[in-house]
Amino acid sequence: MPNEIRTKPITKANFTITLASLANATARQSTLLTNSSNYPGALLYFRIKSNAAPTAGSVYEIYLLRADETPTLADDNAGASDAAITIENSPLLGTIVLTATATKNFYGVFDTSALGPLGPKWGIAVKNSSGQTVSITEGDHGYEYVYYLPEIQ
Repeated sequence: MPNEIRTKPITKANFTITLASLANATARQSTLLTNSSNYPGALLYFRIKSNAAPTAGSVYEIYLLRADETPTLADDNAGASDAAITIENSPLLGTIVLTATATKNFYGVFDTSALGPLGPKWGIAVKNSSGQTVSITEGDHGYEYVYYLPEIQ
């Protein structure tokens, strides 16, 4: 019988990032994570709640940030901690497309594997391109990741 390669989920955890009141046309980065076990990829889960009605068809953009161990060299000069960031060259993981609905939860799930290995330090950035500020309550938003490994069965 031939072997199969399946993905084995490893660890579920939350990003440290503050999205409450993220204004339109601005971005925020998470605190960078240390990938000491050298996991090659992760699944990322997001819930972002609108405040006022976003422009229909607009998006929340999710970016992957990677850095060396220090981090002195990082995508878009990302720092070590949760902070504002200007996105110029970070790879786009995907978008969450919005409807014109106020105070609605919008969801997205993204796989980092299409962009290559995570590297020694990594994180995410969220850019609000909705036309409106997101919910002012931090508890309205959720962001998790699960490392995974390919495993031969």
